[in-house]
Amino acid sequence: MKWFRGRQKKLGAALGSGGAKGMAHLGVIQALAERGVAFDAVAGTSAGALVGALYARGYTPRDIGELLARLDYKNMALSVLLSKSLDPVRALLDDVLGQSEFPDLRLPFAAVATDAENGEEAVLSAGNVARAVLASCAMPPYFRPVAADGRRLVDGAFVNAVPGDVARALGADFVIGVALSPAERYRETTFAAADGTLVRAEQAGFAACDILLEPDLSAYSATSVLSGAQMFDIGYACAEARADEIVRALRERRIPLRS
Repeated sequence: MKWFRGRQKKLGAALGSGGAKGMAHLGVIQALAERGVAFDAVAGTSAGALVGALYARGYTPRDIGELLARLDYKNMALSVLLSKSLDPVRALLDDVLGQSEFPDLRLPFAAVATDAENGEEAVLSAGNVARAVLASCAMPPYFRPVAADGRRLVDGAFVNAVPGDVARALGADFVIGVALSPAERYRETTFAAADGTLVRAEQAGFAACDILLEPDLSAYSATSVLSGAQMFDIGYACAEARADEIVRALRERRIPLRS
């Protein structure tokens, strides 16, 4: 992983899993940006990895929303039914990220996945960025495992839905987490590994967040692909409601705001 050097304190984001509800991440980032809050490192799981990778590459929340709107969701549904593949997402990532590797990103970034063989956490911060994101998003049984880092990997939500601890490992001194589902749902999860054993994961990422934002997305699901604008607005409103608290906390910790 990359580590920050120097005395300036850094702000990290831990962007949680949630499928289509990931549009709320964009609203959160946009609202905070308007208050001068910009992230220096990003860790993401599943949808959070997708948004986080694009943000770390330099795309704005509005840019990312426009990119995601290009996805052919009918084709994606067909791919799931016929081959359990992430080909439409892969095509988008190939288009916007190309063969980018982690050092090519503007910010330190890591994606979290789960090892399909043993249920262990896999933190991806080297190699091909697009493949890392695909692995983090490969939710069984809808998608096949993705080969990355010498392992067969699936969605990271099983082991670390909001990876605040990973953001800290990237060098963040203060971490803002965004949970797209109620945090209590993920305090402890159980994953069936490939060998049939059940692996119980204590999710440590939540506790590593200094501030945890929980947009109320109870009216939506991970497949609510046609409600992106509404979920963006909910994320925006959630962050805006706590923006004064966040700005005050950052100033107290001497983490610089952007003009």
